[in-house]
Amino acid sequence: MSSSTSFVDLLIVGAGPAGLTAACWAAQYQMSTRIIDQKGSRTETGHADGIQSRTLEILESFGIVDPILNQGIHDVDMAHWATEPGTGNIERHKRYEADSGQSSRFGQIMLNQGAVEQVLVDYLRNKNVYVERHKEAKTLHLLPVDGEDKEEFPVIVRARSVEKCGVEDTIHARYLIACDGAHSWVRNQLDVQTDEISEASTWGVLDIVPITDFPDIRQACSIHSHLHGSIMTVPRENRLVRFYIHLRDECKEEALKHYNPSPRDMVEKADRIMKPYTLTYNHCDWWSIYPIGRRLVRHYRPHDRVFLAGDAAHTHSPKGGQGMNVSIQDAYNLIWKLGAVITNGAQPTILETYETERRPVAKQLMTLDSRLVRAYEDEENDNSSGIYEVREQYAGFMAGIDITYPHSTLVTQGEEDGATNFAKNLRLGMRLPSFLVVYQCDGVPIHLAKRLVSDGPWRLLVFSGDLRQPERMNALAHFAETFSRCSHLMNLQGIQVPKGRCPILELLLIQSSPRSAVNLLDLPELFHPFDHLTGWDYWKAFADDRDQAYKGYGIDKNGPGCLVLCRPDQHVAWIGSMENTSELDSYFSSIFGRSS
Repeated sequence: MSSSTSFVDLLIVGAGPAGLTAACWAAQYQMSTRIIDQKGSRTETGHADGIQSRTLEILESFGIVDPILNQGIHDVDMAHWATEPGTGNIERHKRYEADSGQSSRFGQIMLNQGAVEQVLVDYLRNKNVYVERHKEAKTLHLLPVDGEDKEEFPVIVRARSVEKCGVEDTIHARYLIACDGAHSWVRNQLDVQTDEISEASTWGVLDIVPITDFPDIRQACSIHSHLHGSIMTVPRENRLVRFYIHLRDECKEEALKHYNPSPRDMVEKADRIMKPYTLTYNHCDWWSIYPIGRRLVRHYRPHDRVFLAGDAAHTHSPKGGQGMNVSIQDAYNLIWKLGAVITNGAQPTILETYETERRPVAKQLMTLDSRLVRAYEDEENDNSSGIYEVREQYAGFMAGIDITYPHSTLVTQGEEDGATNFAKNLRLGMRLPSFLVVYQCDGVPIHLAKRLVSDGPWRLLVFSGDLRQPERMNALAHFAETFSRCSHLMNLQGIQVPKGRCPILELLLIQSSPRSAVNLLDLPELFHPFDHLTGWDYWKAFADDRDQAYKGYGIDKNGPGCLVLCRPDQHVAWIGSMENTSELDSYFSSIFGRSS
């Protein structure tokens, strides 16, 4: 038997969307990472199929959204069909236009999970990070993390090659991230308690190239037949359409393990539901059967050095198209905090916010899922017409853009001193909306979010107001001087980080006067720092020439201006006046400790 031993910052178990996202984020922090998966390849077909607005924003922040947009099916209209009592046939009762995506630059994209995984795998390959496939975790041992005997690498996992008999790895890690799915090995090893709900409802799902005369086949539809049951349809890439088929008559919960309908059985049921239209197929890409159930772990951090993410932490039905999205967002929330602790010296207490921020999201998802399932089955029984009402009520949550994290070390309280009055349309803890601005140096337009890339730093957005007013230019100069005297802030802004990484804190200026009224080099040097090798940095100052940013954030463009601090995940951490740098200094001191 051959064996090897390694020491890493992060060990990620599971290479689905959550695990791959975690590895992508870790690569930005240049943490040493291993990602293992017992499967031999990525997901090939089927599984998750909807990519929501916030997930697309996250992918854009890594510079990898374009392949998703190019391959996927963009927002489609929705239609509701139901039995017409006089004929017994289905008829269209209502049509709903696709979400315009006004709250985000992106709407929804329909694309299979495997294609998303491939984009993430390609990104990792460019970072020289590779998924170790056919590698199965066998044992987990956790050493003490408190007291004098505290271990630097307290997580010890023994992994074995599935392909090569007798080849073992002993991996010592600072932290373990469990992204190993609904049947999580890590969760079971630690005997993590869960809250579970099962319902007597079973659905089939399949991706086919349909041959049909149904007129709305390239729209998202809910179809209810009083005699034959319910289906949902979602158009996919490559002429595919996904069908969700309620199997309530054919498959009782207790008989599920003995019931194995074929794709043709399920299509024949869908054909009966869709009368007077016909449905058949020649190509089935993927199919499965699933009982409706929900599971939520009671603790996302069952051990000081172990975290659960994605399906390892929560499972539910696919009705709302949320699984892959919430999983990716779990990993996105967690890894920058680990990066701040491991590579930037942040206090480990910030890791407590992973559970306090993400578990409430999963709880809300469980409520949404329950209401959607109930709405579909109530409509089937002629009791309700609430599917689209539920979707409308939860639209912002389902898009991922209305999630606001609670007060913590990483999100200040703020409201007590009226901090949010400076930016009336912003809430502390929310993800920062994006608006068009132009570069001060050349007038090129850019969405502000494109400047908030996922490379590690907090961003302090300085809204100076109209710099044609002498008092505003003086206030900006005073801010720069005061900021420079805050040793902790200047230390963060200029701290040495590994090559290719930004400082921990980056300043960006957005001023409200016309671009032509301001000379970039007349601004404080904080906003055009000089490097003897590369010269001036011209890309830290912007003008609100499109009249979107100040209005969108609720900031008075003729007022005193304000400061908005965004975390590395683009959520708003702090809002204050330009005179309140001491409070900003205190915020960072609580995270990184006082500088000497």
